Amino acid sequence: MTSQAVSSLSFVVTCKGRLDHLRQTLPRMAAQPNAECIVVDYDCPDGTAAWVKENCPTVKVVKVEQAPRFHAARARNLGARAAAREWLAFLDADVLIEPGFACDLASALRYGHYFRPLPLTRETSGSFVCHRGDFFALDGYDETLEGYGGEDNDLYFRLNHFGRRCASFDGKLLRAMPHDDQMRSAHFEIADIELSRRVNCFYNHIKYDLMRESGQNVLPAETRRAVYAEIRRTLVENWQRGELSGRITITLPIRHVIPVPEGLAIKRRWTYDIEQVAGSVGQSP
Repeated sequence: MTSQAVSSLSFVVTCKGRLDHLRQTLPRMAAQPNAECIVVDYDCPDGTAAWVKENCPTVKVVKVEQAPRFHAARARNLGARAAAREWLAFLDADVLIEPGFACDLASALRYGHYFRPLPLTRETSGSFVCHRGDFFALDGYDETLEGYGGEDNDLYFRLNHFGRRCASFDGKLLRAMPHDDQMRSAHFEIADIELSRRVNCFYNHIKYDLMRESGQNVLPAETRRAVYAEIRRTLVENWQRGELSGRITITLPIRHVIPVPEGLAIKRRWTYDIEQVAGSVGQSP
């Protein structure tokens, strides 16, 4: 069962401006027995695709061009679509894995679950393993999310909502290489990590309310984009004024279950008030 599971495993790693890290981490992934490895060169200024082809020729490369801003959700989805194996293991370019990682992981894999490292650190929180059927049933990562943070926790929430259970693998078999926050936000339009986290956090909260209201596991892309744009506009404007509070109004679809008197119309809206907690100093939600 272990050897079969290992041969059903695809590593997916993305890279934009992280080739220095990838030079150290990718050879360890590529050396895992029987596992497939995919690197997404997301318009990387370091020439990642060329380096991978020369130094790790067994690794499959997905090359994205004309993408000056890094889009983590899209990059990971592209890598997943290029993968041929049953289980998808997503790792960041700065994550080092031990030689026995794939074999140990294979012994934990079982259907109906997704897997995260335990113990869990902030630096390894984006590392996770998922069955490809579950991943694509939810359309993978939500590409509406931009900037830093939120796309991983969003997918975990939706997997839970989809009826999948979170299980763990040995977190001591991987570790993240240290780097500063400037490197994390270097290729995002919103360079401030705290602001980016706020936008994505509140988008996710409101999206989940809309999912429950509609009974859908995946909201239409047009709906998600409209909600995200409104949240981003409001929070960025408030941030520029030095305000941490704000109000966001979302318009809901009209229901025609009960007839409305002629000449009248009902408009459905949800209003969210974002308030700063007394005594807080503006930590990320």
